[in-house]
Amino acid sequence: MASVRKGLKGILAAAALVSGCGGGDGAADGLRGARAISAPAVTLRADLAASLDARPWLTVFSVRTTLLDGAASPTAVAARRALATGTEAVASRLGNAFGSRVGTQALALLRREDALLAGLARARVLGNAPARAAAEVGLKANRRALAELLAAGELSTSALEKLLRPASTSLATAVGAVAAGAASAPVQTATAAARAARPAPALARAAKRRRPGLAGDPGSPAAELAAVAAVAFTDATYAQAATGTVVAAGATSGTRLRAATRALDETTDALGQLVASVYGEDAGERFAALWGAHTVALTDYTRAKVNADLIVAQRALTALDRFRTETARLLDELDPEGPRTKLVAVLDEHVATTTAVIRAQATKSPKVGPRLLEAAAATRAVGRTIAVRFARQFPEKFPAG
Repeated sequence: MASVRKGLKGILAAAALVSGCGGGDGAADGLRGARAISAPAVTLRADLAASLDARPWLTVFSVRTTLLDGAASPTAVAARRALATGTEAVASRLGNAFGSRVGTQALALLRREDALLAGLARARVLGNAPARAAAEVGLKANRRALAELLAAGELSTSALEKLLRPASTSLATAVGAVAAGAASAPVQTATAAARAARPAPALARAAKRRRPGLAGDPGSPAAELAAVAAVAFTDATYAQAATGTVVAAGATSGTRLRAATRALDETTDALGQLVASVYGEDAGERFAALWGAHTVALTDYTRAKVNADLIVAQRALTALDRFRTETARLLDELDPEGPRTKLVAVLDEHVATTTAVIRAQATKSPKVGPRLLEAAAATRAVGRTIAVRFARQFPEKFPAG
């Protein structure tokens, strides 16, 4: 979660003088308030950050499922399709930033990276040192080619490769941990995701220089807010799913479950810090407590579905209903003039899609792949809705330019 914490510093700086008074979103504000979050340059940065962040989670999900269930199994095929969708999302964002030609070539390189990482996992499982070395060499060359493509006269190849290297190496480490059956895999995956999102600000700035007519500033407080919210809520989805995978496999304790729970708890902390950056520590702690209780309910629901325990499952669903109500109440208290209907709708969708992932995990359904993508989109919508409320309430603190 290092990238989220770094981004929070920017939000804290922007919101340092926020008091209890709100603000409107009138025409005189320009690219301020709620409209600031929708500015094209702001959206580009947030979309790019979220798609980059999601890909390591999807890579590890694909590798783990393929290794455990077999390459030809329906679950593995669906997991690889989910990864392919995530890879296409990154390439699409790069195409939006640098043009369709760059997007097409980036897609080919990213697909090659997916194949090389799958090969690296196989080599680790089989103890095939030459194949492992070949995959590592291929990954390095592929990273260099991607840096050369994206530099495009805006960033030097060496500078961009330096930005991409930590993400690439940490993702390879996470894949190796999965192949080795290491309990630390969820934490290493979270690290890889955080590092994957780091190049987003530089890439978005380069896109702005290439397309000066793009409304908004990708380095603005609004862009920082939108990107941090996008990454933090994306992480929350995938960390919950990673914990669900461990629970669905029958773990009730042990190092594997503790590692997954640790990664999940870190996402909760990041969400609390996001709220605290605008409303203060007390509000942040209250939000984190609500979100943390809901992650516990989701884990309980996973275990109940695996064990076909109807009583515990219903108890968990009741707790999730309480989470939705109390979270909406808290944010309404902090922002009394906010649009409550939208918030309730996105919270409902978040719970509905996340519990759908859990049911697919519990039954080992191939639908878990597409359900996971739906849940990530729904949870990210919660983050966007909250970011819009922040910016609407304090337009002078979160301009887009």
